[in-house]
Amino acid sequence: MEANEISYKTLRRIHQLEKTSSLLTKIDVNFYHKLSEYLKNLESIIEQEENSQKIKLFNDEIQNTKKLAFGIYELREKKIVQAALSKVHSAKPDLKNALDIEKILYESIIEQIILSRKKILEEKSDEVKKDEPKTEKFKKEEKKRNTSPIVRVLEDMPVFVGTDMKTYSLRKNDVLTISKEMKDPLVKRGVVKQIK
Repeated sequence: MEANEISYKTLRRIHQLEKTSSLLTKIDVNFYHKLSEYLKNLESIIEQEENSQKIKLFNDEIQNTKKLAFGIYELREKKIVQAALSKVHSAKPDLKNALDIEKILYESIIEQIILSRKKILEEKSDEVKKDEPKTEKFKKEEKKRNTSPIVRVLEDMPVFVGTDMKTYSLRKNDVLTISKEMKDPLVKRGVVKQIK
């Protein structure tokens, strides 16, 4: 996305590009942040507007913008999932236009596919062994598995270094996987909410 500002027109153009391309299209690195600001701006206009017809128009624009934004996200999400699957199958997907938050999603999907494959294939070979009940075996494997929480960011945050020594720049409505050690203090501060 070349334009610095978000508008309904630019969102429609991005949505159309995402629909017609099999690859992720280039969008501004701050796209989701700017989208959030655009919606906040519309909501603040409504608060100050007294004309009921104009209020209805702005409310319609907010609803249409949210639908369009969700459509863009879903199209990009589908491409990321397909890229992760192709990577697991030894392909080299083109992710040059993926945003940092989308790369985190991509990496976590690959990790989950690899873990699931390993678990399922090992489970299959372990079926020959009858030394412990299946439910006990399942409980032990669940404890071993990496179950990093998935969180949604509730407000913009300044750049910080996490417990994993990586630099994070979190924006409102970002969805990401983080360690439990990082999640707990962020939840306590009210800046993220665990969704899984």
